[in-house]
Amino acid sequence: MPTPPERREFPDRLRPSTDLGAAHAAFVAHVSKGDSGRHREEVDRVVGAFLETAVDRGAEEVEDLTVRRLERYAEHLSRRAWAREEDPERGITGRTAHQYYALVRSFCTFLVERDALESNPAKSAVATDALPDRSVGVRGDDRRQFWSAATRERIVRWMDWRTADAIDRGWLDADRATRDRALVAVLAYSGARGAELFRDPRNERRSGLRWRDVDLDDGVLRVYGKSQEWQQSPLLSPGIERLRAHRRRQDPPSDDWPVFPTAHLPSLYGTVRDADAVDAEPTKGTVDDLLREHGLVPPALSTTGARTLLKRLSAESGITEDGEPLLPHGARRGLGDELYETSAELAQEVLRHQSVETTHASYRDGDVSRLRDAAEDALSE
Repeated sequence: MPTPPERREFPDRLRPSTDLGAAHAAFVAHVSKGDSGRHREEVDRVVGAFLETAVDRGAEEVEDLTVRRLERYAEHLSRRAWAREEDPERGITGRTAHQYYALVRSFCTFLVERDALESNPAKSAVATDALPDRSVGVRGDDRRQFWSAATRERIVRWMDWRTADAIDRGWLDADRATRDRALVAVLAYSGARGAELFRDPRNERRSGLRWRDVDLDDGVLRVYGKSQEWQQSPLLSPGIERLRAHRRRQDPPSDDWPVFPTAHLPSLYGTVRDADAVDAEPTKGTVDDLLREHGLVPPALSTTGARTLLKRLSAESGITEDGEPLLPHGARRGLGDELYETSAELAQEVLRHQSVETTHASYRDGDVSRLRDAAEDALSE
């Protein structure tokens, strides 16, 4: 077994010539300041294993951490993931591979921020392209959906095309098209749960996001969270842009209107018919005018309706995740997974987890297979 880099007291300042053992110690100490013991131990183990291999192959100092070394590490992780794909008793999952790589990338970022490295070799496309897909080695019920960055960008771009084509050709109501596009963009770029955005018929407090709860200037959504409390959820710029276009098109008569009203005609007709002051019988062409004229608020799209819509859009576009129709919660998981690779704390704050441990449990493989991966790694050292 190769000799690991010697752990020693770390210097006040890191340099390209700093030995890898001291750099490792400095990084673990840095992580220890704001994270749990469990996460610190995983950082120590994973980064330590990476450096152990690097030392075995001739690396001694920080400046020896090259793109080629990171590419080799990614290739090593990929081989382990494909071993799991072939035999569920071997290797690690693709998701675990990405999470291990993310820890090493964070180590390199730490070195860049302290001028010990000029640039982060772990961010090089040459290295990251060698990583396996996250789904490799994941089987059956363990395969939870996570929208990849590529899937998110593809479905949002396709929704832009669909909206423009509907407006130009008139094959779909323009209000409906811009609503659908905004819905996908908010799912993709807010990290909000479906139950926080859409109406849950089983819970009267979850009546769907209202315009009064949207701040487009600051990019903030006020949602009724999983904790049964009102919380603020950030909305990223691509979501703001498309939601703003939807508001202009919808032109809600009051801030009590749902951001995503249902297009289910029987539900809209029922709202009009239940109003004592309305004598006219609603039709497809008049129901919106009657709602506005009499100050009536339409029901929001339901959680089931949102899932059905997203499934239909996935079929129309041919855009899926690992061959499966897109799911609302896959958008949240995907965004969280990407943010987690940058910072567990950032993912925690955006997703509004009560503690960073919840985030770790969600975005590290929290199942038995992941614990087995870690245990086998520890015993092999």
